[in-house]
Amino acid sequence: LQTRAALKDVGRVLGMTFPELDAVSKLIPDKLGINLSDSIEAEPRIREAMDNNPTVATLIELALKVEGLVRHAGIHAAGVIIADGNLTQHAPMYKGAADENVVQYDMKHAEKIGLIKFDFLGLKTLTHIHHALKLVKENRGISVLERNIPIDDPKIYELLSRGDTAGVFQFEGEGITDATRKIKPSNFADITAITSLYRPGPMANIPEFTKRKHGESPVEYILPETETVLKETYGIMVYQEQVMGIAAIIAGYSLGEADMLRRAMGKKIKEEMDQHRARFMKGALANGHDKDKANELFDLMYKFADYGFNKSHAAAYSVITAQTAWVKHYYPAEFFAALLSTELSDTDKVVKYVKDAQKRGLLVKAPHINFSDYLFSVKGEEIYFGLGGIKGVGQAAVDAIIEARQKLPDQKFKSLQDFFDHVDLRRVNKKVIESTIKAGGFDGFGYHRAQLLSGYNLFLDRAVETQKDKLSGQVSMFDMGDNVEEIKLPEVKIWTRAQSLAAEKEVLGFYLSDHPMKGFENLSKVWASNSIAELSQIVMPPKVDEPKTWPPNDKNKKRVVITGLVIEYKEMITKKGTRMAFAKVEDLSGTAELVIFPDTFSKCGHYLKDERPLLIGGALEVNEGAVKILVDNVAPFDDILRKTKRITFRLDLLAEDQYAQLQSLIHEFKGQTEVKFLFNMDNRLVEMTPETTQHIEISDSFFEEARQLFGRTDFIEI
Repeated sequence: LQTRAALKDVGRVLGMTFPELDAVSKLIPDKLGINLSDSIEAEPRIREAMDNNPTVATLIELALKVEGLVRHAGIHAAGVIIADGNLTQHAPMYKGAADENVVQYDMKHAEKIGLIKFDFLGLKTLTHIHHALKLVKENRGISVLERNIPIDDPKIYELLSRGDTAGVFQFEGEGITDATRKIKPSNFADITAITSLYRPGPMANIPEFTKRKHGESPVEYILPETETVLKETYGIMVYQEQVMGIAAIIAGYSLGEADMLRRAMGKKIKEEMDQHRARFMKGALANGHDKDKANELFDLMYKFADYGFNKSHAAAYSVITAQTAWVKHYYPAEFFAALLSTELSDTDKVVKYVKDAQKRGLLVKAPHINFSDYLFSVKGEEIYFGLGGIKGVGQAAVDAIIEARQKLPDQKFKSLQDFFDHVDLRRVNKKVIESTIKAGGFDGFGYHRAQLLSGYNLFLDRAVETQKDKLSGQVSMFDMGDNVEEIKLPEVKIWTRAQSLAAEKEVLGFYLSDHPMKGFENLSKVWASNSIAELSQIVMPPKVDEPKTWPPNDKNKKRVVITGLVIEYKEMITKKGTRMAFAKVEDLSGTAELVIFPDTFSKCGHYLKDERPLLIGGALEVNEGAVKILVDNVAPFDDILRKTKRITFRLDLLAEDQYAQLQSLIHEFKGQTEVKFLFNMDNRLVEMTPETTQHIEISDSFFEEARQLFGRTDFIEI
């Protein structure tokens, strides 16, 4: 039992509620391997909770006793035992929860008694590829089979070489993406090698592998005969099979003997290794090889055994890498729709992949009851957000909507009344309807979202009564002729953009239709030194080959100021007991990591929890393209705007018939900030002075209203 699991198990027995347990669980410091005793020492609030609440004290005392104990018997996720007869003759068995036959021994003990364990791994990437190709067939009428994807297609390696790896199997992480960008794979052997090299240990060989591939370093072999085995990896040992091949070629090992050598090297048993060294040297000398060279080669093989990888495993996985890259290049809309469907329950990944799709120019449309399925779907080059991606909307509800839709002549709901008349409301409840409204799923029926949310009950109540009557065999008054009164939703104030986006984020987990930072680009430039996308280009880190100087080169640090929204936030406690935080911030151009040390956290940390644009200043660090800001100051952007002395409106960017709307807006938001007007006349900006000086109050409401009236705010300058 791990620390948090022990707390939760004991808490359930004590009858504590989930919020009570969750509050205690969240006090455990987020440190790998930390136990409950260390947590109490590191986090004073745990001791405080124990002193203030006897139930919490009992919880902690009991959890300390059960922590570390075996909680239950587990079943290996992929392990299948094979024997040459009835398994009950070899090992004790029991039935799993799903009626599986389970061997009671663990993996090592099962092998000791002569049983063989095979791992049959299920990869959701295979589902991703299959679903993407199915969408290609539905959307384009083109049939593609997985086995027919050409893994030698140059476009695969061009895509990987430029670092376009989001969604590509095994190549998504920043580190492996950077390594791949440097290596620039040009064939299947290269990506198999990258898969094997990008692990602790062999990772140290990546710089030399890169240099040898690009001809910057000579490819050398201790014995020339090993070239046939090592040529594809530029003379560097990468695979276990290469050790076996060298032993066979140089020392005359049979493949069976070579496999025993591979195993012995992995186990590092001295007696066995001494025997193999003698055997290897005897065979090498018998084949006429130099003694010193053969000894050097064996030492290199022995050292390699620390990190050798199985080539057949790497190659099989690399086939999937090549297939995902191929589908991404040729059918990006289907690729992303299938990928998003595969990650439907992981909001962070959905956000990441939606943004990546948008960067490629793909339009990801909001979920809609007339066009969306449970999973993400594709129509032309447009991706429709899956209804199943809306929080609170389950499979049964979506099935009911799709079933009703498919029975209609055009397979579309023509109106809200049409939807409520045909959908089975036993499966589509209020929570589903409200969440779908907030996500934009009912847009386009003549009502805005505020109206829909406040008045959908009028449709629902009538429809529920009608459906009840039908089930009981009665004729409803609503079914008698065409004289049924048409429902009209009450007029209510339309949501502001901020309200609409907040509702979207509530049910989708992120902003889809718009972004709170849009419209502030011109304004933020006054205070921000750069956009986030520009940060990695301001300072390039020193090249690896450059000699290190003392004092260190300070060019890779510079104070910058950005505007953005905090999208990830995590607090932690330092060894001194003070609080600090790590966060991620985004603007319209990209994301950056933030580090907020205790001093800054104590004065500005509370702002980082606000879901509003912030002005963030700090020292910039750039390391291999990764941007990090060591924060020294944070302020809400709207607070900064309110302190502005003057605001300027560019009349040349508005149509003449919009001037009256602008004047009305200025009149509505009277305040202390002076108003100026500029007009472009013959490529020269001319200031236009009104008869009486005007002043406005700058606020979120002002910018929201400006955006509602004009659809943009690029004509406003600070």
